[in-house]
Amino acid sequence: MEAKKRFKLYKSGKLWCCAAVAFGVMAFGTVNGQADDVTPATTTSQVSAAASQVATPTASTDSTTNATPESTVTAGTQTSGTAANDKTTAKSATAAATTTLNVQQVSATPVSANAVTTAAYAASNNLSTADTIDISAYQPNISEETFRQYHNQGINNVVVKLSESTGWTSGPAQQQVSRAQAAGMTVSAYHFVRFTTAAQAQAEAQLFARTARAVGLGNDTLMIADVESVPQTQYAGIVNNLNVFWQTLSSLGFNNHGVYTGLYYDQQYNVSSTVGKARTWVAMYYLDYSANATRSNYIRSLGYGAWQYTDRWNGIDGSIDFGMFANYAGHQTTSAANLDNFSINANNNTLDVAGWFADNNNQGKGNRYVILLDQDNGNRELVRQQVQAVSRPDVANAYPDIYGTNNSGFNASFALTGSLADAIANGHHIRVLIRYTSSADGNSDYNDHTFDGAVLNKNVAFLDNMTTSAAGIYVAGWHAADQSINRPYHYVILYDATTKSEIARQQIDSINRKDVERVNSDVYNSANSGFSANFLMNTALRTAIQNGDAIQVISRYTDDANGDGNMVDYWFAPQSYNQNQACIDDFSIYNNQLRVTGWHAADQSVVEPIQWIILIDNQTGKEITRAKAITTSRSDIQAVYPNILNANNSGFTASFDIVNIPALRAAILAGHSLKAVARYSDDNQWGEGHRVDYWFNNNVKNFYNSQSAQQLETFGVNGNNIVATGWYADSRSVAAKAMYIILFDATTNHELGRQKVNSSDCQRPDIASSNSSIANAEMSGFKASFSISNPNIAQALKNGDRLQVVARYTDDEQWGEGNYAQYWFAPQSLQSNEGFLDSMRVNSNGSIQATGWHASNQVAGRPYHYVILYDATTGHELTRTNVENIIQRPDVQKAYPGIYNSLNSGFNVNFASSPAIRQAINEGHNLQIIDRYSADNYGNSDYVDYWFTPRRLSL
Repeated sequence: MEAKKRFKLYKSGKLWCCAAVAFGVMAFGTVNGQADDVTPATTTSQVSAAASQVATPTASTDSTTNATPESTVTAGTQTSGTAANDKTTAKSATAAATTTLNVQQVSATPVSANAVTTAAYAASNNLSTADTIDISAYQPNISEETFRQYHNQGINNVVVKLSESTGWTSGPAQQQVSRAQAAGMTVSAYHFVRFTTAAQAQAEAQLFARTARAVGLGNDTLMIADVESVPQTQYAGIVNNLNVFWQTLSSLGFNNHGVYTGLYYDQQYNVSSTVGKARTWVAMYYLDYSANATRSNYIRSLGYGAWQYTDRWNGIDGSIDFGMFANYAGHQTTSAANLDNFSINANNNTLDVAGWFADNNNQGKGNRYVILLDQDNGNRELVRQQVQAVSRPDVANAYPDIYGTNNSGFNASFALTGSLADAIANGHHIRVLIRYTSSADGNSDYNDHTFDGAVLNKNVAFLDNMTTSAAGIYVAGWHAADQSINRPYHYVILYDATTKSEIARQQIDSINRKDVERVNSDVYNSANSGFSANFLMNTALRTAIQNGDAIQVISRYTDDANGDGNMVDYWFAPQSYNQNQACIDDFSIYNNQLRVTGWHAADQSVVEPIQWIILIDNQTGKEITRAKAITTSRSDIQAVYPNILNANNSGFTASFDIVNIPALRAAILAGHSLKAVARYSDDNQWGEGHRVDYWFNNNVKNFYNSQSAQQLETFGVNGNNIVATGWYADSRSVAAKAMYIILFDATTNHELGRQKVNSSDCQRPDIASSNSSIANAEMSGFKASFSISNPNIAQALKNGDRLQVVARYTDDEQWGEGNYAQYWFAPQSLQSNEGFLDSMRVNSNGSIQATGWHASNQVAGRPYHYVILYDATTGHELTRTNVENIIQRPDVQKAYPGIYNSLNSGFNVNFASSPAIRQAINEGHNLQIIDRYSADNYGNSDYVDYWFTPRRLSL
């Protein structure tokens, strides 16, 4: 309709010649069915004498009335008044001439009938060959009298353009509609499509509907989408958006839909599929309707509902109606049909056909045949069956003016054998032809209706079970396929979808599955569609599982005993064998043993069953040691990961004797963090061979950070000795052979002396009781005495140096060197510097509250008091606060009466939450409070500090 005017001058001459040479007699296309409103018509000439000649009844009617040779059956064209809609399973009589699969008989729905002249009537009465015209704003002034003259010439229908895109509407549309209706013509409407998105399609449909209402058109109006080959519509998704257009129209009350398009555009984009070919109006200008009956029969054979063959009928587009307008725009119907059922009956092994066909040309033809044709083999007849009439009062109610509607029904069942079975097996389109004939053999004096062909290629299946174990793979399920007919051999195949190679195959005997037949009664062999197969573990299967490949099951029906030949397959979804999940439940030291427990679920475990746990030094990246794990049952993991093979036996326990593994002992004492690797292997001796690992990279264990505690209980001068007592509990001590206490001059950074702790002084059951998670805590105590007569110690005391106690666990029992772990207690001045952190906690707002006291004789001359929050793990200060309010501590004054500021030694500070503080807490850092008195206003020089014991906090 729209754009074709642009190309009007090319319709004779060079373009036609080129097209004819390039495409031969099949080069019938116009410019993709372009249409009429882009440029005004430039001619008003009458149709030529050749173009106005009367077509023969064979070319203009929907039924075949000539006899065909007995050996063949000529497929009839689509019946007038039919519509295709493959998306619907229950069709009315107004949607008839298309194959409908698996549909029960439905009642016919009546259409309005106006007694006007059809195309066949026009042809037989020497009227115009055009029975439909379309107009737009380019024909604004057609009078009512002119419309009446058109009607008298056989023009029954007029299609009026109402709108375009999302904003344009036709000004003369109201006048055109009212004048055409007054002249007795049926009016349909069209909208020129420009949408490229679903939202635009919705907007265009809304404009179309509003305009139709404005010009007085009712809900039964045939609403046509003009879809042409313009830049906006040349995209693959046009069908999806066109369906949105229809849905929107239906929601607004307009349920009567049709498409106008070009032949080649429809072949490329298949827009006719949205309404059915019988509701599609196709443009094709190079085929003169009256000049060449063969060409017009070619158009008719394509199954479209109307053919726009010229734009020169009185300067207006002329179209032949094959039923689209007669049936869907309120015209009298002379023929109608519907195929209610076309499906396989698996219970009877038959192809069942049911439907109805009513036609005025059936009068006098008392015999009926249902004939099946092989559409892909030249419409060769496959089989026929004479049938009896079936009463259809619903059709009679819908089409009271068509002859024979009351007994228009038919039913037939065809055995799935012979050439019919061959055609189904080969995937050919099977066409149903219903024939009314006066002859007993059905080969002369007949009237046919042929429904669209359909391929019976249903292929459905389900895999009920696929169990994999060390023994192999067991599969069970069902597979029903129409095209399994004539394919008696059933194979089940294991296929490596990753490497694209077959693993194994088995020929199986089909198993009766009545449950499948009940659900899929329309699929051939559904009653005997079951299968099961047990594939023993072989090299190919083992390799596929070890490599984590995806394994696929294929069910195959074939005509070859070896499982090849002509086949129909169902490929089930591949099962990937690369799942690998694990978790550590416990990674701790107990009784000088490092124990690792958890679970490791991996598909490959069915062929690599031996579990190993490997310890890695996280600092060096090197393996420390490995041990074969004890496998334990884990039904809880099976419940969470039911699809991972062997998950029920995924638990593991492994223990490492620390003292007897030097590399492990050294790593622990050095404070290195450890991580574990869980491994499945087929090597029982070393844990190598084929294997699958799970690295616990997010579960790195540092026993110093997570399992240590200490306290210096006394440190001071006692007679002629400096005495230090306390305890140091550290899980790393499990790797030590001795404990040493070192006296260190923190001022000059020199060691003053060391002593090996007697085993009798190490026993601290109280510490073990309060720190049960720390290994060896019961042997964490110490007591050491250093004589002041030692010149180095005497000098340190004289200088007022700060002295520090270092507690060390070492594997060098004689000297206290070698590999060791140690704790440096806070340096102290025996000239008095005391303090205590009463509390350190995280508040609900993320701030840190710290309270305590610090008393020292060295406060004198240092008036500025600061409390500092320090990250002892990273060695960085996080924040500090100035203590401005004096907090009196009479309790401290009572305990330390000889220290200068003991009464005013208290503090209570709040460190505001910050990203650095939150990060340190979240990462489990040891946070330390430093209390400082300084002569510097900012607390950065000339100060005396008290470093409180680090603590770990949590948000």
